[in-house]
Amino acid sequence: MSEETLATCLSLFKLDLGITHNLRDTLFTNLIKNSEMELTKMGVGFSSTSTTVEDMQLIVDYAAWLYRKRQEDIGLSRNLRFRINNRVIQKAGASTDAEP
Repeated sequence: MSEETLATCLSLFKLDLGITHNLRDTLFTNLIKNSEMELTKMGVGFSSTSTTVEDMQLIVDYAAWLYRKRQEDIGLSRNLRFRINNRVIQKAGASTDAEP
């Protein structure tokens, strides 16, 4: 993830949580990077050339869920779970379509 993309994700993340200060930016940045790695391990395929708006929003939404889960025991929302599953299926379909 480029620095520009990370900065955009951080801004979106803070807007989602309603945070305007910079006191926890280090924590939030790590959470965003960790979210991208976790989603990749789940099988979500991210563009290798440039991060799309869809990629950034998925990473931010997952990071926000992880942050909120620390304070409340809330499950992954149906919307987020559905989006993750769709991305995993798209990646699997794309890899089989490319084979002769």
